[in-house]
Amino acid sequence: MSYSIRKMFSGSLLLTWAFMAQSVWAQENAPTSDNSKLERVEITGSGIKRVASETALPITSITREDIDRSGATTAQDLVSMIPSNFGGTVISTNVGSTGNASTANLRQLGSKYTLVLLNGRRVANYAFGNSPVDLNSIPVSAIERIDVLRDGASAIYGADAIAGVINFILRKDFQGLEVSAYATKVDQPGGGNTRSVNVSGGFGDLSTQRFNVLFSANREENQRLQAKDRSFANSAKRDDLGIDNSSPRNGIPNLTFTDTLGNAYTALNPLRYKGCDSPEFALNIRSATECGTDYVKYIDLIPKADHDNFVARGVFQLNDDNQLYAEAAYTKDKLLAAYSPAPFTNPFNGYPVGGRFYPSTITLPKGMTLPAGYKMPNGTVLQADTVLGADMAVTPTGPIRGRWRTVAGGGRNDETETTNYRVLLGAKGIIAGWDYDTGFAYSRNEGTISFGPGQYSYAKLTPLLESGQINIFGPQDEVSKAALQNAQLSGIQRSAISESKEVDLKVSKELSKWTYGPLALALGASARQEDLDQISYPVLASGDAVGSDGPVPGVTGSRKVYGLFGELSVPLYKDLEMQLAARYDKLKNSFGSSFSKLSPKVALRYQPVKEVLLRSSYGQGYRAPTLYENLRPFTSGGATSGVFNDPIRCPNGVPINNINPVGDLVDECGVQLTTATEGDKTLKPEKSKQFSLGVVFQPTNNFSGSVDYWDVKISDAIVQKSEIQVMSDPAKYSSYFYRFDPLQYPGGWVDDGKRTGAIQGSTNPNFPLAYLYLPFENTASIFAAGVDINLNYRQKIEGVGKIAINFDGTVYTKHGYQYPGLPSVSDNGSYKDFGSTPKWRHALTFTYTTGPWNASLTHNYTASYKDFTDPASVGPNYPENRTVGAYQTIDTQFSWTGIKNLDLTFGIKNLLDKDPPSSRKSSGFQVGYDEKNTNPLGRVYYLRAKYKFW
Repeated sequence: MSYSIRKMFSGSLLLTWAFMAQSVWAQENAPTSDNSKLERVEITGSGIKRVASETALPITSITREDIDRSGATTAQDLVSMIPSNFGGTVISTNVGSTGNASTANLRQLGSKYTLVLLNGRRVANYAFGNSPVDLNSIPVSAIERIDVLRDGASAIYGADAIAGVINFILRKDFQGLEVSAYATKVDQPGGGNTRSVNVSGGFGDLSTQRFNVLFSANREENQRLQAKDRSFANSAKRDDLGIDNSSPRNGIPNLTFTDTLGNAYTALNPLRYKGCDSPEFALNIRSATECGTDYVKYIDLIPKADHDNFVARGVFQLNDDNQLYAEAAYTKDKLLAAYSPAPFTNPFNGYPVGGRFYPSTITLPKGMTLPAGYKMPNGTVLQADTVLGADMAVTPTGPIRGRWRTVAGGGRNDETETTNYRVLLGAKGIIAGWDYDTGFAYSRNEGTISFGPGQYSYAKLTPLLESGQINIFGPQDEVSKAALQNAQLSGIQRSAISESKEVDLKVSKELSKWTYGPLALALGASARQEDLDQISYPVLASGDAVGSDGPVPGVTGSRKVYGLFGELSVPLYKDLEMQLAARYDKLKNSFGSSFSKLSPKVALRYQPVKEVLLRSSYGQGYRAPTLYENLRPFTSGGATSGVFNDPIRCPNGVPINNINPVGDLVDECGVQLTTATEGDKTLKPEKSKQFSLGVVFQPTNNFSGSVDYWDVKISDAIVQKSEIQVMSDPAKYSSYFYRFDPLQYPGGWVDDGKRTGAIQGSTNPNFPLAYLYLPFENTASIFAAGVDINLNYRQKIEGVGKIAINFDGTVYTKHGYQYPGLPSVSDNGSYKDFGSTPKWRHALTFTYTTGPWNASLTHNYTASYKDFTDPASVGPNYPENRTVGAYQTIDTQFSWTGIKNLDLTFGIKNLLDKDPPSSRKSSGFQVGYDEKNTNPLGRVYYLRAKYKFW
């Protein structure tokens, strides 16, 4: 153990109270009156061993049997089955973005508010961007069960446990050798198939040999599925939705030039008047002068991905009461994601006179309006605006500028490879009547993102364009294709490492017998160090990659976290128990800032009769700013999500002095504005308050259930400065506007990421807008409330078999957010800034077992919601109050165990082959459906065979 970790641990011993408890849905029946006969076990969210059904707060427990029945092969698939989880990052959202992470998102509050644990301990966050734990780092083949704590848990775990906790619990004792294989076949054409193989083994008996060693190795391969292979997602132009997401940066450019008669043309696109009649382009309904590239046919709906993992665990029994244990885990994920060809956005001097593709004439199309003052070929000067009655050829002179996209090179590809390491050394047992568990955990997430095919360099392409070797007017010939090939990028564009080192100790004991039961206490302490190192290689750091928004600087920092918690269970009266909790955390950042937080909690459990249990809790929690939020350098933030007018140069939608000709390269009226963002080392921790009230009931031995109301409020939420807030009062927020002098502005980014010559707060009407500055701030409030419902029925029928019915659902009663000075926004039942929030989700499963046969049928349902309204995409047939239809699928499975040690399973996901409902919004490159919360595969058949050799 390093000196720094020992020092962190030795300085962390303070004393506070803490409590967190929960109730397993499959065991949520009221406890029997003789609890002494029931085994007390470790419960997620609590340091006190107790009977699972005696706890005060709700847990959903997904068993190994449930995992097998689901047909899931990744942790992302497993978490997506939980109705209270919605809107996390999935593999599809990695297309065209940074990395290959998948994340959980309980309560649709955001992935950063869900704490993910492995065997009750933290693991390193995903190394790229601002992501929390990557679910791909969890070795699914070795999972014994998953506990989902549906309540805040900062009083036990500290930061991030606001919406809840997902604890992946691995196998702990296994003997024998087991091999399994899994394969899928997607019914619709195009790909998306999966295959995997797993080998698990173990030897040693703890009770007789005093040791056990187990391991599990898994390999999984996933085919890509491209957008062109699904009719609901194969075009950026969706007339049925009223949207056009095609890009105006196209290979048949908007030409800016002067003809031999002295007439000047700005953003001329002859194809526009002919309906953009070209295979690569489509009519852009947002502009009177542009065609758009229908980029969607180049992108993946599901990228190609490979997953490898290996897990090993060893336990040595020192004596009857104490044991040593060690765990090691390794996962490796590779992802190849394809997306749109790169738009060439850097200014260049124009296509040169004498270039091989320089046009001798350019045709002005019939229907084009020529302005007053235009000089006709016969020498006549128009006295008024005139519409051309026929095509007319003009002769260009001088360089020709225009927009261009690397269509000939195909779509861009990113190759992402991440590796996760985890080592745990620990001891647990009983000393002097105290249960204890202590250990040291090291976890590391590291990765690289490399340039794949279709990625180009500005430094290499610009000379080719300005020397005339690349055709910006039409298709490339073999010579220009070869030149384009030589301008491609290769190698690593960025790398990142995220590390976590933690030492912890937890003890618990029943202190004394009170009149109404035992008084139990748990205490714990931990010390953790987190490190983040994101490195951008020179091409990316300088902004040389074509299509990038500018330089991407690296991020480096570290943090030390010292924590102490305690937990007290107090029997107040007959069948009435109170739990008290608090945790104290002290955080010290490498860049100088520090803060401390105390997170208290109180819970009550009351069982008036054997069949009914009442429970309630109130707690406070927090989320610390991530190192990325603290340290992100000044970088491009892309564009605003809404459309706005430049308040200085286009007040009320009217350009001053006609400085914005329609379709000019500088758009200032009714457009998405360029943004920039930056981290802040002085960010405060976010704060939360949680409340829950519920009932667990079991009126008969066969039927049980629970109903829980929950309410979460988050204040000082860390978000980027609201564009709506800034644009609602430009005078008040003038410091967030940066402008530039067009006479001195070269139009690029400099090494520190800032626009050259950008002037903060300028109101000079001659200075165009460089960007809106939208940094990370503690400004938002987020709120959500709802009800979780769980019902279970089990019945054995003589001569027929066993049947089981489980219903698990979540309904949202409120969900939304608020920025300072603005009205609160409800996104419940709609798609707003934080994604879609359907009011209702459920999973209903029927299971039948007889002899060696088992059959199940599951109905998955997500309610309809109001579609996203994007002013930037408004078209002539744009439906203003559109509804995204409900999404429901039926899964079925049959398994047979008629031969000893052999388990055969056949299943069908999405039995009725339902496509996702159409939606105007996607968080990524996909168009036409919500890729976070639906599946584009359609009907999928799968087969699994498992055999245990001994």
